[in-house]
Amino acid sequence: MNTQALNNRFSFTKLAVVTAGVILLALVYFVLLADKASAHGFVTDSRAHLCAQGVNTDCGPVRWEPQSVEGRGDFPEIGVPDGQLAGATVFPDLDDQTANRWSKVNMQGGAHTFHWQIHANHSTNTWDYYITKPGWDPNSPLTRDDLELFCRYIDHGAIPPNDVYNDCFIPNDRQGYHVILAVWDIADTLNAFYQAIDVNLSINPNEPTNPAPGFPGDPNRFGDIMEWNPVRAYTEGDIVLHNGQLWRARWYTQNQEPGTTGQWGAWELVDEGDPGDPGDPGDPGDPGDPGDPGDPGDPGDPGEYPAWSSTQIYTGGEIVSYDGQLWTAQWWTQGQVPGADQWGPWQLVN
Repeated sequence: MNTQALNNRFSFTKLAVVTAGVILLALVYFVLLADKASAHGFVTDSRAHLCAQGVNTDCGPVRWEPQSVEGRGDFPEIGVPDGQLAGATVFPDLDDQTANRWSKVNMQGGAHTFHWQIHANHSTNTWDYYITKPGWDPNSPLTRDDLELFCRYIDHGAIPPNDVYNDCFIPNDRQGYHVILAVWDIADTLNAFYQAIDVNLSINPNEPTNPAPGFPGDPNRFGDIMEWNPVRAYTEGDIVLHNGQLWRARWYTQNQEPGTTGQWGAWELVDEGDPGDPGDPGDPGDPGDPGDPGDPGDPGDPGEYPAWSSTQIYTGGEIVSYDGQLWTAQWWTQGQVPGADQWGPWQLVN
């Protein structure tokens, strides 16, 4: 075989190898992309969702995966940094913030239902909704100080369905351009999903300015300290409520029940003996502690809380009035009468 033929054969072989390598890399890329694109969830009409629909432009790669705006959870104590709340550090184009940068959705104050479309279900800690305060600067990067919590649901590790609907009450005391930040906090990882919603808000004359306590999504119906959750990951310093006592994590822990691992375990009992310490998380049985998760309000006044309804869906931590007493839901429930079963979903508020 002459030299020219050998060179041609070598060139053909080299081309075939290079071509095969390119094809293989492309396949790997598309597999990874498909796996990533299948993940997680978004709120309809959010900034990211409107990017995917082409209503918002110059959005970057979030256009193809509005469901993947994922960053560090435990917001606002930890979470993603200020100025990166909309993009969660992975889609920086979403963090552009001016009064005219994004298309806006018309909303009124008062009752509103938010819809999450879930692409991959995750064990859930909380669904939180924040809104910008009156007088915020729409031409500055979005920060924690701009936001206030107005709606919360706690799932205690439950796996959500493919469509999640949260009934909330949008503050009916402000109007014009505002940003709502929805945060889906995951229980079995340290992450959360962030969705910024740009709204043109108007005051609804048919809704109260300040709804009565216990309205759908009222974040004050929960205490500041949550029940221990076996699927949730905790880090050093986290405090939980378990069996009527407060426990502090000594280090990273998951699925280690407080009080069962001995004095050298992951959890230490919080000293509740100093009522004058403002940093003390409080006695969960102290009716004078407004942050007490076991007693969120005056248990002697059931009229402050909504009456139990057999058709209403309740999630863990919600409080209702029934037969002249207050009851706290320990988990998801519907149609189960408070007090009918001592091992049931309802716990009498002491």
